[in-house]
Amino acid sequence: MSIPDLNEDGFLPEGIHETSLEEVRELFGRFRTTDWRPTLFAKLSEFMIAARSAGLVAYVIVNGSFVTAKDEPADIDLILVVRPDHDFHADLKPFEYNVLSRRRVRGRFRFDILVAPEGSVRYEQYVNFFQQVKERPGLRKGILKVLP
Repeated sequence: MSIPDLNEDGFLPEGIHETSLEEVRELFGRFRTTDWRPTLFAKLSEFMIAARSAGLVAYVIVNGSFVTAKDEPADIDLILVVRPDHDFHADLKPFEYNVLSRRRVRGRFRFDILVAPEGSVRYEQYVNFFQQVKERPGLRKGILKVLP
């Protein structure tokens, strides 16, 4: 489970790369020109603890300029992948809602999230979308899969 080297465009090679949160910190969460990367990583780490505590998330796909070569990334974008049998109509406890609610996650962590059941059509659509590169049609990048 090691993160591959970034390519000449500053992106991960195309694909879904399974990794640990510690490896994410080593490659993307360290100080570069400012403390913004460690700050973003601290928020990601806090979010992953909340996701683990909620018990609803199978894994998290991590994307955004955070997982690129940019010294000062703008953001972290996430796909929260829930178990295929997750009941989206069930009542959630507040700590579960705080992990699955776009509004709550945006307010607390400043992350944009999408939620999809593992193996679903929606999941495939979100992964495809995350692997696109803005303003560079045809170029695809890699994303990270992190277990909570």
